[in-house]
Amino acid sequence: MSLHRLVYMSTAVGVLRADELDKVYLRAKASNAAAGITGLLLFYEGTFLQLLEGPAAGISSLMQKLRRDKRHANLIILESSPIETRIFPAAPMQHIPARNLSIGEKQAFSDLRMAVNARPAMVGSPAPGADNGLAAFLASFAQVRAA
Repeated sequence: MSLHRLVYMSTAVGVLRADELDKVYLRAKASNAAAGITGLLLFYEGTFLQLLEGPAAGISSLMQKLRRDKRHANLIILESSPIETRIFPAAPMQHIPARNLSIGEKQAFSDLRMAVNARPAMVGSPAPGADNGLAAFLASFAQVRAA
């Protein structure tokens, strides 16, 4: 089976309460598990960061749904590539509430958001390996919070 990883960032439309985010997460966890998709969902200061890993067709189908979802806008793909192994192999979808993020993780999230928002003003795409710390930031959640 060909595996694919996709990471995106988007902005919430309106105010998203914690109970609403929990409902989004629980629905995503169930549907992603059925599709063989694993990953991570973070939401901090009105911004979503989601990593999805799984069969390429399943990721593509899910992205079509996400692009139509009216609860967020300004969806920016940060990474989309074939992979050999998953960062999050065990869980259908891991979610870490903002209240459980460390001060360092909140700062890293904010720094990443600022770098992504600055990227459109840059000429050309980033140099290979210049992911603004994205890979290390996401991998840190798999290591620190492994179930």
